[in-house]
Amino acid sequence: MRLILVLALCLAGCSGSPDILTPPPAPTSTLDVVGAKEDKLESRTAAAVQTAQNNADKPEVVRSETSVALAGLPKPSAGDLAYAEARALRADPKAYEASIASAAKAKADIDKLWEGMESERKANQVAMSKMTSEIDTLRKQVDEAKKEGQRNLYAMVAAGMMVLGGFAVAFGRVMIGAGLLLSGLTIGSVPFLLDTPWFLPAVGAIVILSVIVGAWHFLRKPTQTDETKV
Repeated sequence: MRLILVLALCLAGCSGSPDILTPPPAPTSTLDVVGAKEDKLESRTAAAVQTAQNNADKPEVVRSETSVALAGLPKPSAGDLAYAEARALRADPKAYEASIASAAKAKADIDKLWEGMESERKANQVAMSKMTSEIDTLRKQVDEAKKEGQRNLYAMVAAGMMVLGGFAVAFGRVMIGAGLLLSGLTIGSVPFLLDTPWFLPAVGAIVILSVIVGAWHFLRKPTQTDETKV
């Protein structure tokens, strides 16, 4: 891209406005791909111009090589083209020296701007990397806080059910108390098993145990003690 701008200045007479020195937007991954293709194109364009200059005594070669170079360059403005043609008519060595010096200065200014933009791009990448790391850390902290809140909630419910189970056992309701104690233990273990491979097996085991205990409780024959309690 830089070489294209400089060649355009040389071929068009270096009479463009200072707006060409405005730095482009910070490059992105897409711009990097485009820039690589333009670098290849401008290198071939420069090679064509250099070949034309090396074969200045061969008009056909000069015309062919400059045609290749122009194919890779933007179309010059009418003003720049008129300026270059007037300069060619004058054939003044001093005018050419001034144009060369102007083109060299423009290239140096553009190179400086590109270097500054590259430094800014690298600084932005570092800042973005740091910001992304901080966001990931905050996300992990939020997730951990949520898990901790869930564990506390499950622990409170489990503790409540186990207390009730203890009271039930103390008052002779052993089966009810055992069920409450078992439920309390199950609820308390949920947050610790939820994200592990043991969660589904544990749930299955609890369901099977509950079915067995429930079936035993409802199908067993009531004893005389049970009838007396009722």
